[in-house]
Amino acid sequence: MKKVNIIGANLGGLTAAVLLGRAGWEVTLFEKQPRDGILTDWVENMDLAVFERLELDPPPSDCYRKKKNWAFLSPDGSSTAVAYGPEESREVLVDRRKLTEYLMSLAEINAELRFETEVTELVVDGGHVSGVRTEGAFFGTDLTIDCTGPLSQLRQKLPSFYGISPSPDDKEFLAIHRGFYEWGDGAPMPKQTNKFYLRQGGSDGIAWCISDVRDYCADVLIARLGEVTEEDVEATVNALRETNPIIGEEETRDPVEVRLPDRQYMTKMVVPGYVILGATPYMTVPIMTPPLSDTMDAARILAEVLAANDSCETDDLYVWQVRYCREYIAKEVAADVFRSWLLSTDIEDQNFLFESEIIDGDFLSDLCSGTSPSIVSKGRGFFGMGVKKPAVVNTLRTALTDMKTAYDLVQDIPDSYNKTTYMKWQADLESLYG
Repeated sequence: MKKVNIIGANLGGLTAAVLLGRAGWEVTLFEKQPRDGILTDWVENMDLAVFERLELDPPPSDCYRKKKNWAFLSPDGSSTAVAYGPEESREVLVDRRKLTEYLMSLAEINAELRFETEVTELVVDGGHVSGVRTEGAFFGTDLTIDCTGPLSQLRQKLPSFYGISPSPDDKEFLAIHRGFYEWGDGAPMPKQTNKFYLRQGGSDGIAWCISDVRDYCADVLIARLGEVTEEDVEATVNALRETNPIIGEEETRDPVEVRLPDRQYMTKMVVPGYVILGATPYMTVPIMTPPLSDTMDAARILAEVLAANDSCETDDLYVWQVRYCREYIAKEVAADVFRSWLLSTDIEDQNFLFESEIIDGDFLSDLCSGTSPSIVSKGRGFFGMGVKKPAVVNTLRTALTDMKTAYDLVQDIPDSYNKTTYMKWQADLESLYG
């Protein structure tokens, strides 16, 4: 029986435990946090159809509810464009805590889950990751799946000859503060329950305000390049209250603060006996696409590849990376290119593009569905105000062209692994970011 060690009880790790345990692998999952410590009290977007692809029953209906459309506001707050999801979409808002509990219950059927057990070392023997070491114990394995996130200390200790990037640049992080506030006294239900603020207040970052009807609270996120200070939080929350009276004075629970890379890093994701599992090796901020189901699909594709050929050498595991890059990461990288543009281009230009309706609901709906949008000759945006600032429109055209270029480059990942051709492909992709 083949053995697999999974490090990290996130949704990707738990899904891999479910699928590989069902396929007959001997599965051990290690999580350094206690069981309750991995449960997160918030909701996120998810494609419910992922459970059909996984051939699993969907979670209980109280785990999720209908997703609301997002209203995107220009940096000056004066223009709004609503992104409508496609009618056939099965995206929902899922309760992260309940979903995690559901997946844990499935994983425990055929896998051993070891909580409060930190993996301290990846053991490399003859170029092959042969197991993991915890405090005082060694666990040999045929395959190790690393789900430890963007700042994996384990990955940083791998030998450099593998060619895996150890960590992102400290200067390219988005600091995130997510707070939950009581419903403002007497505040009515807003017309738009999900508001997304681009470059809010002229900042190098974003914000959102979600009216959480279920818990009757306001979910407020503030993200900034570099750091989010207490002054940033106070100023942003006060500014958002002016147009969002649902944001009360008292917080209903402790805020969450994390740091994540603000751009996609493409890196080698497999070595002999080892896989980095996730939407990306560094799991960037999910502004436009549903990362939960994408991460679960990563586990599904890996399980399918292992079922076809259970070898854990680079050439065989690389088949998983090729499939996942083409099916999912290509659209993520394209979205990252547009995110980089949003966080760097002139704020007045962005205000103009919203005001002129060149960026409108259709444009943003395409972005949110993973489709590269286009500028078409429609409405007053193109024929009216748009022609007054052709340089601004051309800046947007360039960003969209860069998105398409990035998408095509990821699709062109070499079919089989060769170090020379792979490194050339990786360098071409990295050049998109300057």
